[in-house]
Amino acid sequence: MKTTIDINDILYPIINVGSVKATIDGRVYRNKKPLNSELRDIVIIPLSNYVGDEIINDATFMVNCYCKNFNNGTPDITKLRAIINAVVAVIEAYNASNNYYVFGITNQILIQDVDQISMSYINLRISCFIEK
Repeated sequence: MKTTIDINDILYPIINVGSVKATIDGRVYRNKKPLNSELRDIVIIPLSNYVGDEIINDATFMVNCYCKNFNNGTPDITKLRAIINAVVAVIEAYNASNNYYVFGITNQILIQDVDQISMSYINLRISCFIEK
């Protein structure tokens, strides 16, 4: 049995690798990105129905991939696509080599950042199932 903190400790190094970091000019963060950052950052967030210390067999995380909008306010889809393609590739590679933790992308949506209007992000909902 694992907690959401344990699973976050597994997901973070999967995503925080060179092939993903090459698509961003910021960093990979857990839980929250710095205020007013206009860098291409990635944030891994456990969904709020878990406090972080529950014993679980599966969990859901949001992986938010941020990018600054163009001057006219539209999202930079090309850069966002490069980031999410890199994230998906490392998750698929991890799943191909591991049978105990299985990560799957269950949903994806483009969102305008309400806290920082100059930014948009792709929200990837990622589930983790722990094989017994």
